[in-house]
Amino acid sequence: MTQEETKDEQAEEKYKYSFDFIQKKLEGKKDSYGMLMKEIVRSGICTECGTCAAVCPVLEWDPVVSQPKLIGKCTGCGICYNQCPRTITDPIQLMGEFKTGYVANTNIPEVIGGQDGGTVTSLLCYLFDEHLIDAAIVTMRDPANPWHPVAQIITTKDDVIKASGSIYCHSQTVDSLMEAIRADYRSIAFVGTPCNIDAVKKMMDSPAGMLRWFLRSNVITIGLFCMDSFSPETLYPMFEKDGIDLAKVTKMNIHKGKFHLYYENQEEPVKSYTISSLHKYKSSSCNFCTDLTAENADISVGSVGSGPNKNTVFARTGIGAEIIEDAAEKGYLTIEPYNAINLNAVLFLAKLKKVSQYTVQKRKVFIVRDAHDREEPKIKTEPVSDDAKSLISSRRAISVSKALNESNKKLELTLTNTAGFSLDNIHVRIANIDDVFESKPWLTTIRELFPYESIDISYPIESLEGSVLVEASTDTYGKIYSKTLKYEPKK
Repeated sequence: MTQEETKDEQAEEKYKYSFDFIQKKLEGKKDSYGMLMKEIVRSGICTECGTCAAVCPVLEWDPVVSQPKLIGKCTGCGICYNQCPRTITDPIQLMGEFKTGYVANTNIPEVIGGQDGGTVTSLLCYLFDEHLIDAAIVTMRDPANPWHPVAQIITTKDDVIKASGSIYCHSQTVDSLMEAIRADYRSIAFVGTPCNIDAVKKMMDSPAGMLRWFLRSNVITIGLFCMDSFSPETLYPMFEKDGIDLAKVTKMNIHKGKFHLYYENQEEPVKSYTISSLHKYKSSSCNFCTDLTAENADISVGSVGSGPNKNTVFARTGIGAEIIEDAAEKGYLTIEPYNAINLNAVLFLAKLKKVSQYTVQKRKVFIVRDAHDREEPKIKTEPVSDDAKSLISSRRAISVSKALNESNKKLELTLTNTAGFSLDNIHVRIANIDDVFESKPWLTTIRELFPYESIDISYPIESLEGSVLVEASTDTYGKIYSKTLKYEPKK
């Protein structure tokens, strides 16, 4: 066996291990029952097949409300979630097939410091320098309308550098592709989001009248990871209302759940927004899209799971793999193998994208009784098991972790149900402790917390150093948690 064949075999084993590792992790998440209830049962997509109860010894099917219920302590094995026909847990289903995965970043001086790892720009520069393409279809900023997208046909490496950077809005790239084909460009690189990649694939696979165009041109597709696309007509006026001058913004990016805007020569963003706060500005079509990683592209590029100033890259076709590896060999890119940790981050976000289609509302359940039937008491007192008594008395039914948000002066608390069974009507009380006195009490009731499910609470504080009292109780078990937590800034 040659040295190259040995390397290929080792790489293949590494990626096989990645899939096995993640699949096992998905099957065994502690909060699997909670995920099943929230994602499948509560969303209204449960098929009522009863598989979850059939495969789990501590679940049974409740025919009255048509859903599973716990009859014992949940161990977090994950079998109920994994075997449900509505859940998506297989890595191939989540992110599509690919030949090879890489973590990549640019080696081109003009591109370093640009958008994430600069991989797409570097690949286009390589393709033009090697005379492998005549033109490329990209999305650029409209010079007459700051940060509004405009699809362009570019034909030189200099154009590639000018077009670098991301715009998180829809762009009519397919129109520019057809314009390039009509202009007799024979080899074209097409850069687009998953929905645009799907359009090109459909045109190429089932031309239905497009035959004369696509037999004369070769199209290489480079897909961009995409979670959401926003409407500039509503998003940008909101930015401007917040005092942001879009003409001065030189970069936008999404990282760790936040949308960041940068001015020229500034390392820190001038403004950041949580993605959840921008949901009302996103395109309605994104609610129906389930493709995060551009599964139908020759090459898929994103920034999930790759670390700062790098890109996650998947070669999905043979020609895609050859382009990436030759670009790296000729010095345009630095590439390193993907691993299970990188893959875990992509699969997590891909799963969120897949289940975003579950937006239906659960139908109401009506229970009809004969008028002469004697009505049972609405509240039944269930005998408390010895295990439950032990957990409650030792105050181990709830765990609380804390993190200090210094910029917003808030204490971020995470409450987790560690009891192994569902807890209902949890009354939470948080108060600031100053010597022996309490102030600023905050109360809420958590209607239901599934086994190993967590809930986040932001508690406002006046000082960056102090203590808070956290108490939790239920109607059934009384007080299940009481502890004073100290906090202080990191040194």
